[in-house]
Parts: sequence; C-alpha cells; structure tokens
Amino acid sequence: MSKLERVDLFDRKSGALFFLFLLLIASLSLSWEYFQFTKLKHFDDPLVRAEVIDQEVRLIGNKPKTSMKLRLENGSNVRCAMSPYLRDLRGREVLVELQVAKVTFLDYMKGFHTRGVIYEVYPELSLKERWYRHIASIHEDQTMRELYGALFVATPMSQEFQALVGAMGLSHILSISGYHYGIISLIAYFFLRQPYRWFHNRYFPYRHGNRDLFFIVIGILFLYLWALEFIPPMVRAFGMIAVGYWLYDRGVKIISVQTLMIAVGILLAFFPKLFFSLGFWFSSFGVLSIFIFVRYYEHWKPWQIFLALHFWCYLVLLPISLSIFGTFGWWHMGSIPLALAFNLYYPAVLALHLTPWGDLFDPYLLKLFQAGDLHTIIIPMWMGIGSILLAFGAMRWKSAFWALGILGLTTLSSAVYQIA
Repeated sequence: MSKLERVDLFDRKSGALFFLFLLLIASLSLSWEYFQFTKLKHFDDPLVRAEVIDQEVRLIGNKPKTSMKLRLENGSNVRCAMSPYLRDLRGREVLVELQVAKVTFLDYMKGFHTRGVIYEVYPELSLKERWYRHIASIHEDQTMRELYGALFVATPMSQEFQALVGAMGLSHILSISGYHYGIISLIAYFFLRQPYRWFHNRYFPYRHGNRDLFFIVIGILFLYLWALEFIPPMVRAFGMIAVGYWLYDRGVKIISVQTLMIAVGILLAFFPKLFFSLGFWFSSFGVLSIFIFVRYYEHWKPWQIFLALHFWCYLVLLPISLSIFGTFGWWHMGSIPLALAFNLYYPAVLALHLTPWGDLFDPYLLKLFQAGDLHTIIIPMWMGIGSILLAFGAMRWKSAFWALGILGLTTLSSAVYQIA
C-alpha cells in the first residue's frame, strides 16, 4: 500500500480568499489600535497606569538617567528617561504622566520614547517579577541573575551583558523563543504521556490520545506565555505550534513556506504591533531556515538532521545578526557545541531551580563568560538582505540553498579576519 501524501492547504484561488480574510482582520485590529491611540492622545500629558518591564541607569546626554521601559494598559511599550535615584520598580504597576503631544500613530505602534513622571507606585508585584526574584535569590552573582532571569522569565539583560552574549553567539539560546518552547513541550509530553495513557485506556479509550495530549501541552505553554506577558518571539512560537498541529492533524503539509506564511499572517493580522518586533522576525526567519534544510534532507536520519541543523542555522542567521548588531568574538564559533549541550543543560537547570542547588553550574558559567571577548565588526547590510532573499529562493532552487550556505561561510570568514 502506498503511503498517503500530505497536501498543501490552499490553491491560488483559496489562498487569495484567505489573504483577503487576513486583510479584513488586520484592518479591524489596526482600527482598534488607532482607537486606543486616540484615547491616549486625548490629553497632551495623560495620566496612565503602566507596568515597569525594565529599569536601568544609563548615560543619556552625558548625564546618568534611569531608562525605564513601561507597558501601558493598552499593551503599548514606552521608554522613559527619569531620575537616576529611583528605587527598583521592576514588576510593579505605576501611575505615570507621559508627554505624548508629538507621538504619532507609527511611534505608538513601534513603541515610543518620551518623558514621564511617576505619581504613584502600586505595591503588588507581577507574577513574572515574583518568579524572577525567587530565581535571583538563588544566585549571588548579578551576571547569573541576569542569565537565569532571561532564560526562565524573559527579563531584559543589561546592555553590557547583552553585548557580550551577542558577541559569543548565545543570544538565540538565552532569550526565550520557540527553541525553549520545543524543549518544554518535550518535557511536558514525556511526563504526561504515561499518566494520561493510564486514564485513557481505562476511562475513555475512544478518544484521540495524541490530540488530547497536545491540547494539555498547548494549555501549559499558553499559561507560560501568559505569565511572561506575551513576549513577541514566544507569541510567534505559540502560534506556529498551534497552527502547525491544526494543519498536521488534517493531513496538510506543514514543512513548507505556505505554513510559515499562514502562521505569520494570522499573528500579524491579530497583533499588528508584532510587525515592528525584531525578535519576532528573527524567530520567524529561524523557522524558515529549518524548513529549508528539512526540504532537501528530510531523508536523513533524525540524529543527523538534529546535528546538521545547528550548523546550518548558525550559518544562515549569521549575515543578518552581524549586519544588524556588529558584535563578534572568538567564542562565537563555539556557540554551536554550546547550543548542542544546551539541549541537556536547559532541562537540568530547570529541575535544579526547583531544588536548593540551582546555582550548581554558576562557577563554570562565570568562567565561560569571563573568557568571552567582544569586538565590533562591520558586515554590510546587503549581506543580511541577501541572506533573506536567498532563503526564499532556496525553497524552490537548490542552487540558492548552496549560495545561502556559502554566504554564511563568507560572513564568518570576514568576521574572523576582522578580529584576527
């Protein structure tokens, strides 16, 4: 008996209708956002309630200021410069006066900078901040607090540590995204499978077991997404998992650009602010690079695909990341074996943080980061743009696939040459 083939979801006609549907949703979403914008602009200096997402003392105009990132009640992000003597308010809600007279709708959608004055601080901490403070209490060193805060609850890293992490090529494994979601999904599935099977066999054998387990796991992932306040890369990952399973369950081919475009289109239509999120586009491009590789080498054994994907994704993402951020170091090339080790390290430290030994790896990690070096390099933006264009071409032509790999190797050679 021949194996049933999975099919594409849309032909040209149905695809056009779906696109029009997304445009309708997007127009409604944008209309709602504009309504929220006009409410905010009703006064030039409105008093609004907001949550403090990040707080750090920086030099602004050669003067120390507290740079504070706020999330307003309507979901907008605002960066304010305030007095450098403010106490730590991260995770708290505040009543703040903002100067919005010159803020445009585009600024509002992207997240704007303005001046603000805090009038009141509310005592209750957010769930995310309570988690972070518990994690921070386990570690003595501030670097480790930042590391595990970013790893488990997506708290922002300081500029210095973020630059070092970027130069070491570890940003993608330390910033929560679909990579972590995949590991969490596997852990949840592993622990839930046997207990569910016992109930399934005895009480409801007529149900679709894998489908039920998926809904349980996706429920856990959604609770985690809600607790971390819907950060863009996790929203993308959650949307991809949900849409991907829905298509897979109906016999639709999911390893395709069409599937990725469907998921991205749905997310942008319902959440148009994601369009201005660099993390959202980075994570989406990461998924595209995986699809490209699997398209040509799906006949390989799973362990071969697993190992090769780490090298492939590293090369594909390199031109984009270096052309935008421009930081590199010798440890950057060591990020591939570190990413492989991370698959074991992440569940291990996740379990350790449920015990008193959450700081077990701290001495070794501190030595690793102390050995890291940071250099500024210049990679032309056209190389990053070329990587994106070649990635789309590689879904159809294998010549573009090889050109994409060569571009990554060329970028790596240029970066090494500049720091040598």
